[in-house]
Amino acid sequence: MEFWILLSLASSFLFAIVSVVDKYGVYDSTNLSPKYLNMYVGYSNAIIGTILLLAFGVTDFFSYYTFLSLSVGLIQGLSLIILFWSLKNNDVTRVMPIWSAYPLWVLLIAITLTSEVINMVYLFSIFLLILGSIVANIKLDKKNSIKFSFRSFSILLIGTFLFAFSQIINKEVVQNVPVIEAFAFRGIGVFITLALPFSNRENIMFLSKYVLDWRKSKYLFTAETFLATFAYITILYSLINGPVSLVAAISGTRPVFIVFIYTILSLLRVNILESFSKREVVVKIISAILVSMGVFGIAIF
Repeated sequence: MEFWILLSLASSFLFAIVSVVDKYGVYDSTNLSPKYLNMYVGYSNAIIGTILLLAFGVTDFFSYYTFLSLSVGLIQGLSLIILFWSLKNNDVTRVMPIWSAYPLWVLLIAITLTSEVINMVYLFSIFLLILGSIVANIKLDKKNSIKFSFRSFSILLIGTFLFAFSQIINKEVVQNVPVIEAFAFRGIGVFITLALPFSNRENIMFLSKYVLDWRKSKYLFTAETFLATFAYITILYSLINGPVSLVAAISGTRPVFIVFIYTILSLLRVNILESFSKREVVVKIISAILVSMGVFGIAIF
């Protein structure tokens, strides 16, 4: 197995933890509004990005690739607004499978705009990954009828396209500038679209009090400042050597890790606001199998 595949899987696992902590530790436990999560993530990325630029320097502040790095952040900031809103209003094991279907957009954009060539085995593997993500969004009621959250799906679809487009740009960036520099400028871009629009005096005062209350903010700091930083840098390193469409597809394994984490939490009798009836478990297992087959196809062939 090539090293970039392991990096992609590691990033997916870390982001799965981030998603679970955001939902369970931040939204469910402290009832934080999405706008404050937007602000925290934006400010956190900007601060870390600025520190890294001061520590490691900039190749060329006014270069084309600096602009591209900022653009990645600007676009991802918009997509994260959609993601955080969706996590607030839906189960994480519903939201993330849809979000993780973004590799479809990456594949289509990569084939259209780049020189990447994808063989039939890879195409079939990506199809399994996306199918597994869709299956995970199926919800069975007591009468065994199938229900889809069409409203959430439609909104998330926009977010997935934005995120996919940013990953295509990311591939170009990391081929031409150091990963740390790409990450830093991306963080500043995220701040501009994700945090700045919500940063009035009242919101800043509320967020400041929340952050200073460690009992509440410890989950937010652990997920969005610590784990998310390493998860994103890891995916950037995987993009250096891996085709963007395949890196994106492997990143779609996040739902599998999320289901695994939530299952462990359930066995440990942690109080989580998530449905785990027999029907729900069957759907999640089928989804996990499909996604796992897709990753296996990419890793082996």
